[in-house]
Amino acid sequence: MTSGATVSDLAAAGLVPPDSPSAVRGNARAVLSLVAEQADAIEAAGRLTDPVVRAFRAAGLFEMGFPRSRGGLEMRLVDQVSVVAEIARVDASAGWNIAVLGAGGYYAGRLGAAAYRELYPTRDLPTCGAFHPPGRAERVPGGYLVSGSWDWGSGSYHADHIVGGCLVFDDGQPVLEENGAQRLLGIWLPRDSVRLADNWQTIGVRGSGSTSYAVTEPVFVPAQHTFDRAAAPNAGADPLNKDVKIAHFPLTGVCFGLAQHAVDIALDAVRRRAGGPLDSAASQALGAALTEIDFCYAGVLDTARRTDEVIFRPGQRLDAVQTARMTAANAVAGNVLRRVLPLCLELTGARHVFRSHPMERVVRDAATALAHAGTRALHAGALATAVLADPDAAPTTSDADAPRAPR
Repeated sequence: MTSGATVSDLAAAGLVPPDSPSAVRGNARAVLSLVAEQADAIEAAGRLTDPVVRAFRAAGLFEMGFPRSRGGLEMRLVDQVSVVAEIARVDASAGWNIAVLGAGGYYAGRLGAAAYRELYPTRDLPTCGAFHPPGRAERVPGGYLVSGSWDWGSGSYHADHIVGGCLVFDDGQPVLEENGAQRLLGIWLPRDSVRLADNWQTIGVRGSGSTSYAVTEPVFVPAQHTFDRAAAPNAGADPLNKDVKIAHFPLTGVCFGLAQHAVDIALDAVRRRAGGPLDSAASQALGAALTEIDFCYAGVLDTARRTDEVIFRPGQRLDAVQTARMTAANAVAGNVLRRVLPLCLELTGARHVFRSHPMERVVRDAATALAHAGTRALHAGALATAVLADPDAAPTTSDADAPRAPR
């Protein structure tokens, strides 16, 4: 199983074969100029443009989450979130699509060997997926009759595969798990049965193409084309599939990349008009924004590295505190964006209200990115709950292995 990119594809885009994490990191930087050139067209189209999709496929940017057990890159979270942040720093919609479609590799890793070979003859087949509101999967011999309507289908316009989350029924009755919750499956929907709603008319992140989609008439899906969306943590799984929440982590790079983009614009504005030393208010605002960026990035990458240390260790999985800390990182990045943006607006001045000003799109993109459930402050509360529930938990990521002070 390999990428479908040809030598001519790679050469035309100035890329190298995406056969290692370092190659993909280099390719991500190589496509930044194309993303910048296409940003206005992406915004106008409400989806990634064809040149960007082709470049992302050839660069391996949709392949970062495929497991090594299937010949994939299985890139560490620290690399994945860095790639997303670098792209989002240029265009939030492009970064968003990489984060969401990259999760398709995680989903693919949960397929059986035969289904994987059938659905993924090459790895450069982006897979989008939405789970809310859940659809319906009625159990029948050999599989399920599936129907439903899903929102937030990021990347669905150019996805080769579309996954829908479905609650399972048997003879009309809910199928329950041992914990009493109804079984929720991720299901590869037959592509020709999916209808896109073309309803992604939003304030910002327009180019993510996050339209709703539906399967209106029940369609048969074989059981092997499904996975347990609410699977319990599994220390024996592939690293990126040891916990279902791991797939969300790369999205953290979107808010961080947007915050960095805002600071880039503010810095450029200050440099253009500076005829001498900055006044104290401007210096304080710029210093505060730069500090927020520095410490957010350090914290996000540290969380990614510590998560990688656990999940890439055979037989280990995340505990409740480590999982909550990983999930909280996106909320932290969102809070940094909320704090940095007003500082940058003060530094750029009132012209950001004009559509011709680069900060105008950052403001709109931030509004939409911060509406995502992953940026909500409740995730910080979940971390507090997990720490309080475990008296032996390390309350911070720094010196987590150091001897604990007596209580």
